[in-house]
Amino acid sequence: MMRVLAMLLVLSIASASFAGSSRLGIPDSGAAPSPGPDYGAPAAVADILICIDIDANIDGFADLSGLYADAFAAAGATDIAFCSVEVSGGTIDFPPDVTSENYPIVVVLTSENWWSSPQNIDPADEAVLAEYLDTGGNLLIIGQDYMYGAHPSMGPCTGFPRNYLGLSHCYQDVIWAPITANISGSAGWLLSGDSFYLDSAAVFLNNPFFPDCADPTATAGYAMHYDDAGQDGIMVYNDPGTFKTVWAGIDISAAVPQAGFYYIVQRLYDWFTGITPVEGSGWGEIKAMFR
Repeated sequence: MMRVLAMLLVLSIASASFAGSSRLGIPDSGAAPSPGPDYGAPAAVADILICIDIDANIDGFADLSGLYADAFAAAGATDIAFCSVEVSGGTIDFPPDVTSENYPIVVVLTSENWWSSPQNIDPADEAVLAEYLDTGGNLLIIGQDYMYGAHPSMGPCTGFPRNYLGLSHCYQDVIWAPITANISGSAGWLLSGDSFYLDSAAVFLNNPFFPDCADPTATAGYAMHYDDAGQDGIMVYNDPGTFKTVWAGIDISAAVPQAGFYYIVQRLYDWFTGITPVEGSGWGEIKAMFR
């Protein structure tokens, strides 16, 4: 009885923070979506192509593409193009020729979207991304519930998640609806020794987190550890030699302070582009500036 009362108390407190269309079924608060870029025809050539899939509830899910554009611009990208989904239930409106020559890096975001296919990334989207990676591209796919949307019953991974993202086994909703999260860099990769605090309310409009984790295939590796679940694989990188991918089961733009998000994006951008970062302050030193 006490456990039930405690859960009701948690939900009553959470209702002040999360608006409608939440997976928790909390009423709409009337919050407006965060402003995004103008999704006209994307530039035919750009340093980075950022695509967001929030078509199932454009008025309820936060559009974080502008935030990612700012972070990549700070990391060194000069030309950034955008695309999204034009019709609810449709595929991402990719430009006609998505190749590594035209777009050296492609970023696909689901934001706080939790709907299943086709409102989330669907087979047609995966086919475009597979063809893109076959040309030698670099892909960052990040956000809420890509696995739930595209492959809701997947444990052992197959198809695009395995062959391109390097995911061998997927663990969905490893903690149900946490408002905050702590993640840290996995040993032996770019972010080793770094730790970050994420707050869903910093960027989302309607939902808390629904974090997913995964184990890597032989060509991939653990990139970040989900501290609160004691489980590695909240982020996985894959480098089979012909392309590079990074997948994350939680949205890193929710890092508090925001400088942490910019720091992660800088490291990922340098890895994708093959830039050797100049020796400078680590995240621990940068974080100390905000205390």
